[in-house]
Amino acid sequence: MKKQPFIIIFDIDQTIIGNINMQSKENDLLEFIFNTCKKKGINTECQNIELDMREELKDGLLRPYVYDFITFCDKKFKNVEVFFYTNSSYKWTNKILGKNIEKALNIKVNRPFFTRENSMTQDWKKSLANIYPLIIKSLLKKYPSMKDEKNTEYILNNRTIFIDDIKNNIISYTNRQLVCPVYDYYSYYDIYEKLITKYKMDPKIFNDKEILKYMENNYIYVYNKNGSNLQKNKDYINIANMYKKKHSQLSTELSKDTDTYFKDLITELSKKSISDDYLSDKDIVAINKIKGKNK
Repeated sequence: MKKQPFIIIFDIDQTIIGNINMQSKENDLLEFIFNTCKKKGINTECQNIELDMREELKDGLLRPYVYDFITFCDKKFKNVEVFFYTNSSYKWTNKILGKNIEKALNIKVNRPFFTRENSMTQDWKKSLANIYPLIIKSLLKKYPSMKDEKNTEYILNNRTIFIDDIKNNIISYTNRQLVCPVYDYYSYYDIYEKLITKYKMDPKIFNDKEILKYMENNYIYVYNKNGSNLQKNKDYINIANMYKKKHSQLSTELSKDTDTYFKDLITELSKKSISDDYLSDKDIVAINKIKGKNK
C-alpha cells in the first residue's frame, strides 16, 4: 500500500489551549510599549519583544494529554500530520500562537497555520474544502500518492479528523469532526513582573505616563509613583494581584486537574473495533455520542 498520511486538524482556542486573555493582554502591552518607545525615545534600545508563553502552556494552559494523543495516533494509524485551524487572526496565529504551542508540544506542526482568512466570511464557519487543497500542497512532496485525486479523497474521508469544541463548526465534511468539551483553563499572572524578570525590561520604561495610563485602562496592575492614585498605592496593587490570582485558581483548578478528553479519546480509539488503517464516519459518530455530555 502506498504511504498515506493520517491528518489531524486541531482548532486552538478552548480545544488544545485554555483561556488566553492574559497572554493577549501581555502581547498588546508589549506592542504598545515598543511603539511608545519608538515615538518618544524612552530608551535607546526599544526592544521589539515577542511574547513567550511556553511556561504558561506547560503549567496548564495547554490541554492535558494532547501530546500523548498525537503520539498514540502516530503509532496506531501511522504517518500523523498535524495542522492548526483557528479563527484567530493571521498575525496573532503565525507570529505568536502557533509557534509557542509547537514549542510547548515539542513537535513540528505543518504549515500553513490556517486562520480566519481561510474561513467563510459570512459567518466565520471553518471550511475543510477551503484548506484541503493547501494541505495537499503542503504534504505532496512527502506523500506522492496525493497526486492522485482518488487517494486524496480517500485520505480526506477516512484518514482526516478535525477536532473543535464548537459543534458543527465546519461547513463541509462535518462527518469528520470530533467535538470536544470546552477547555476553560485560565491562570492569572503579574504581567509587569514577567516583563522585567523574563524579558529583562528596564523598570524605568514604566515611568512613562502614557504606558501607565494604558496599563490602568486595561487592568494590568503596576505600582509606580508616577501613575494614578491607584497605581501609587502599593497595598492596592498587591491586593489586586493576589485577588486576581486566587480568583483564577479557584475558578479553573478543576479544568486543569480533571480534564481527560484526549486521554479518554485514546481509550476509545484503542478499542479492537477501530481499524488501524482508517477512522470511519461511523466511528466518529459513535465517539461523539459518548462525548455528548461535553457539548
